[in-house]
Amino acid sequence: MERIKEIFSTFFDINSFSIRNLIIAIIILTIFLVFKGLLSKIIIKIFSKAKDKESIKKNSFYKPLKLFFCSLGLYLALISLGPTAYFKSIIVKVFRLIIILLATYAIGKLVSPKSRFEKALRKKMNKANDGMIKTICKTLKIVIYIVGALIAISELGFNVSTLLAGIGIGGVAIALAAQDTASNIIAALMIILDKPFEIGDWICVGTIEGSVEEVTFRSTRIREAQNTVVSIPNSTIVNNNITNWSRLQKRKISMNLVLDFNTSLKTIADVQNDILILLEQEENVVKEGYYVKFDQIVANGFDLKIFFYTSIINYIDYLTYLDSINFKIMSILQKHKCNLAYDTKTLYIKNEKK
Repeated sequence: MERIKEIFSTFFDINSFSIRNLIIAIIILTIFLVFKGLLSKIIIKIFSKAKDKESIKKNSFYKPLKLFFCSLGLYLALISLGPTAYFKSIIVKVFRLIIILLATYAIGKLVSPKSRFEKALRKKMNKANDGMIKTICKTLKIVIYIVGALIAISELGFNVSTLLAGIGIGGVAIALAAQDTASNIIAALMIILDKPFEIGDWICVGTIEGSVEEVTFRSTRIREAQNTVVSIPNSTIVNNNITNWSRLQKRKISMNLVLDFNTSLKTIADVQNDILILLEQEENVVKEGYYVKFDQIVANGFDLKIFFYTSIINYIDYLTYLDSINFKIMSILQKHKCNLAYDTKTLYIKNEKK
């Protein structure tokens, strides 16, 4: 009995301890254990849009709050028993550590895959690659856990600055070796923020042209017309001019018809007028900025310049439409029995008699 009393006196002040204090401690602990769920729901309802039971339970702070109220109940119960100064300092330190760890866990869940943050990020990045979004979430989660761990270590009395300095010295070599990786990660973030292209866009970067398949922290994968996949480092992409063909609002069509010198001026005017009527009637021709002009007289004929925009963006559809419009223009030329000129040269040979 004396031994038990001696152990008890190490943790609690015997002079201030009473059955009344023990009953109060039990009541406090019981209240928090019974009402932990209700208290958590009330707090989540106040600070979030979640109102129904299902959405409240799915909230990333629900479970940490329940654990917090259990810990708070235990903390208040132990304090009410009158602990010694040494044991009280341990209780306070442990309670603060629990708060730090629970807060880190809850904030980490906020940026986890399938969280509200991921949904908002997916909406912001639109067609961005799933792997990229998950990598961003996981990276942020790791950063949050590292910060939480450093705060916890500091709370335990360790000098975090010394620890970071030690890690920093060892990390210099790693940092130097990872310069390319770091530049590619920064470039990936620039691509996300600037959004010069999205997954599925047809782009041209330098000599590489194709459809964007995936954007990772290190590189962007492009499938070329030959069906080959090229991985380009993100730093290379941001340092090059990017042509995004998928963001065309309209495509330009320009052609020069050189009519031969046998074509009469009336025929030129009739051909010009019929092509203008054709462009006016075509629904895929943008009805502004188009023209058909007798441009100039060239060495081998009369140059008729045709210029217009089409609203067809898809490249294959554009080629099909170009094929159709060319046939219609050639039909107009045949209707007026108008021939296109071709390059000719007349060679004169001087015959000198000896």
